Amino acid sequence: MKLSESSFQEILNLINEALKEYHKPQEQSVVTDIHIQPNRETGEVAVLDDDRILATVQLSDLQDIPEENFYEVMEKELRRVLQQLDSRLPLENLAIWKPFSFVLVDDDGETVAELLLFDEDKTLLSQSLMQGLDEELDTFLKDLLSE
Repeated sequence: MKLSESSFQEILNLINEALKEYHKPQEQSVVTDIHIQPNRETGEVAVLDDDRILATVQLSDLQDIPEENFYEVMEKELRRVLQQLDSRLPLENLAIWKPFSFVLVDDDGETVAELLLFDEDKTLLSQSLMQGLDEELDTFLKDLLSE
């Protein structure tokens, strides 16, 4: 399942609008994450920083996504949106202290998935690089403690 092209463009415009103030040359913001919160029931997508709602949009497409894989579909689509935004104007150049992340959150504001992470070296880390990291660290720690 994918979002329609018009919904994809609306989310692209939404995130771009929400990030406008972070594109301006200024002192870096202390924001630590940009949260993207889709709501299947209402069709609303909100972009928030740590303290406030930056922008919202209403999309009827969200209600068409099956509930059982709603966040999987949204994660995939939001990654695609962020990649397209990043290709136009590098997101690592936002006036936000590093590290910072773009995070998919549920209705309660709980993290569902980290979409993009920018570290101190301005290195873009994608999900593919992060996959399996928890297991590798757990195995390393277990081996270390067993010695």
